[in-house]
Amino acid sequence: MKHALKSVAALAALTFAAGAADAKSLVMALDRAGTFFNASGSGVAKVASQHSGHRVIVRAFGGPDVFMPAVNDGKYDFSTVSSSTAWFDYYGKNSSKKEYKNLRIIRSGGGALRLGFVVYDDSPIKKIGDLKGMRVASDFGGHSVIGPMVTAALTANGLGWSDVKPVPVTGALDSPRALGAERTDASWASLGMPAVREIHAKRKVRYLSFGDDPKTLKTIQEATFPGVRMTKLPPLKHLGLPAPTHLLVYDSYVITHKDQDPKIINDLLKALWDHTPELQKAHISLRGFTHESAATDLPMIPYHPAAISFYKEKGVWSDGTDKANAMIK
Repeated sequence: MKHALKSVAALAALTFAAGAADAKSLVMALDRAGTFFNASGSGVAKVASQHSGHRVIVRAFGGPDVFMPAVNDGKYDFSTVSSSTAWFDYYGKNSSKKEYKNLRIIRSGGGALRLGFVVYDDSPIKKIGDLKGMRVASDFGGHSVIGPMVTAALTANGLGWSDVKPVPVTGALDSPRALGAERTDASWASLGMPAVREIHAKRKVRYLSFGDDPKTLKTIQEATFPGVRMTKLPPLKHLGLPAPTHLLVYDSYVITHKDQDPKIINDLLKALWDHTPELQKAHISLRGFTHESAATDLPMIPYHPAAISFYKEKGVWSDGTDKANAMIK
């Protein structure tokens, strides 16, 4: 009997050792703490670490322009970024003008990112057209996708940078912080962004509505990227929406590089899929990460083959998604 117990214990130890040997320490490269994508990426990393058998370590940087080249080269394993950032980098529309063709989607989150101009609620600025002559966050040197988006948002409302007072900032986090320091009258920010919520807790803020004119969206799409859409949100006073408000919206991605180990991708996707409710509770930015949106029919960059296999097995890889993915060059 003692020999049998020793054999069972030895077998268990070997099994544990084998499992530990298979476990990897993976790096999730993210934007700075306080940003939308740091919060969402940290939530993904937490769920993946708890349920995938791998340890996912978060590393924060000054913006996607800093870490995306390393993700593309396989120096970092994963990231969470907007579909706009992925598109700009894949096609070389970024500050480096280099195409990062090794980037691949492993999971999409539908309409997770809602964006617009934010002002103080007691500001006389009631609509985007009222920004004329006002101080507006500009440049976004560490996050090159934001500058064209803000420029297009102004253009769609009959304004240019010569009509406002540009206040240069480095990245997504610096924009609302400039508002909080009263260096700007209006800053570009995502809804639910931790930095904006901190400001809102001290002094109420309000997002400016884009309105429902289809020409506005068309102008912004043509000037930026095809994945941007518009959404009408109900009043959400705790987030800075005292009335129904139209904001820009686009998807969020969990991405990797083309040479990532398919088993690691499968392990992470299984963890995220099986624990989707837990993932969605991690942060408001992850509520769009549903099973239905995991394989979007409007991908801005290609899916990794391992992710395609996973979603085919789950029955959510549609003909439309397959066709759209195959068309990306």
